[in-house]
Amino acid sequence: MKKRKTFLKVFIGKLLISVPIMLIIIIISSCALNRYSESVLLEAMDYCTEPSLEKFLQSEKDSTLSENCNYLKFRINLCLESTLAQFPGLKGYMYVNDSDSILIMDTSPAWSLMQTIRDENYELQKRNVYICDYETLCRFEEAREVIERYNEQYDSTLLEFLTPHKETFESIEILEGYVDEETLKVYPTKIEITTERIPSWAGALNETGEFITDVKTISMPLENTEGLVSYRYDTETYTMYLNGEEIHGIHLTTGRNLSLDDYQKIARRPFSHHLTRTVNYTDASGNEYVITIKLTDDFLKTYLSFIVLFSIVYVLIDIIVCFILSNLSYGKLKVFYQNEDYRKALMSSMAHDLKTPLTVMSGYAENLKENIQTDKREHYADAILENTNYMNGIITDVLGLAKLEESTAKDRLEKMDFCEIAAKQAERIRPLLEEKNITLSIDGSFNRKANRASLERVMDNLLSNALKYTKEGGKINIYSKDTPFSKHVFVIENTPIDAVSVKPSKLWEPFVKGDESRSDKSGTGLGLSIVKNILNNLGFKSRIKIKDGWFKVIIK
Repeated sequence: MKKRKTFLKVFIGKLLISVPIMLIIIIISSCALNRYSESVLLEAMDYCTEPSLEKFLQSEKDSTLSENCNYLKFRINLCLESTLAQFPGLKGYMYVNDSDSILIMDTSPAWSLMQTIRDENYELQKRNVYICDYETLCRFEEAREVIERYNEQYDSTLLEFLTPHKETFESIEILEGYVDEETLKVYPTKIEITTERIPSWAGALNETGEFITDVKTISMPLENTEGLVSYRYDTETYTMYLNGEEIHGIHLTTGRNLSLDDYQKIARRPFSHHLTRTVNYTDASGNEYVITIKLTDDFLKTYLSFIVLFSIVYVLIDIIVCFILSNLSYGKLKVFYQNEDYRKALMSSMAHDLKTPLTVMSGYAENLKENIQTDKREHYADAILENTNYMNGIITDVLGLAKLEESTAKDRLEKMDFCEIAAKQAERIRPLLEEKNITLSIDGSFNRKANRASLERVMDNLLSNALKYTKEGGKINIYSKDTPFSKHVFVIENTPIDAVSVKPSKLWEPFVKGDESRSDKSGTGLGLSIVKNILNNLGFKSRIKIKDGWFKVIIK
């Protein structure tokens, strides 16, 4: 005998079938994301080169690099920073070489101060850019931490960019310091770090409804200031002074703390794409320089968490789908197993119920053959006839039950009142009701579509069953009613003769009677099974309820 499947086996089977499909979808999705990342990288390179860098170089064609070195450093820092902000997840590095391939500058983090002097017609007369490089700023521990956090915003994964979070902005202002006008370097002695947390929906507003702002001032005097020019920033008037004279310009932290070696390590990571583009630049003195731009998408770092999240979501969806499909498949298997058990129980019960009368008939027949107790010959014949009729009834009902199981019983459906059909069928047993002094009441209406012949057989079996098991002087009630949390139902109830010794739900099974001794030959025990099959085929739900001395059959 083939071992039956459990729901778990069905579920695991479907899950194993779906695993290759799931892996293929994840791989295809990852490849598509990888191709998308490559296209984003190309778009970022175009953005970095054409709108910003080349436009700047074109505007500076009349300058010499020696006059404009810090300004170019400021511009390539700004160019790279704006590109990485526009395309989250990318990494980049830019540097400038002269004609001898000697490194002139790169995009290291720096604080840039631009001094611009214009005449009354707003024509540029003088421009200097003073640079406070990363190493100099790192004298202030807090400034180093701000720059590292600043760089981390370009080092996040795609998922971190997509996830809503509380934004924090930090800026560094050099309040006081010194400037070397020969090297154009800035040496700060006092800095101000401002931290702002927004937006308000993320809980960034304080009790007064203002943005949460934290300002910290840090001082670190220089030991030797000989030959340097003093710098001061007035935070109240937002004015900068160089050696006592007012200057105008912009100041910001730009660039990335990413060396060429760091970039190359990232570019060598699996599945990453990287692009390199060079821009030739010739200054007004005819000196030639090469600006190199390197970008990489660092695919695994940027997208791995997104792929993992997508995979988890897909696996959960796959499990849910497999669970639903397994539930449907197992439901069909369960019905098949139930039908198989039902047929086995039917055959076993029929064999049991036929064996007893056959044994009795065999004994009586042997007595007749051997002429034993000849004075009881008529009794033996009557007993044999009674058992024959009983067996014939069983076989007839079993054949009828088998026919019902094969039929849908849904042909020629018409709307009819169950109470009215029950009343007509009750007229047939009216004399028997009066003989047992049983009161029959019918109330209400229950209009549904059904097959008339099938419904008449249901009512006939239910009324016959109620008549058989109702106490003398008892009651049979037929009515319809509305039940709490349920729809309209039809009920046939009676007061049984004796207590029922089996579970109510077992009475639907063939050959099961209220008395487990099965000695009663007044019925075959198939009546309620026939009723159940007809009602199932007609699409009705039914149940048996025994409570407070009442036997109820409820149809809805």
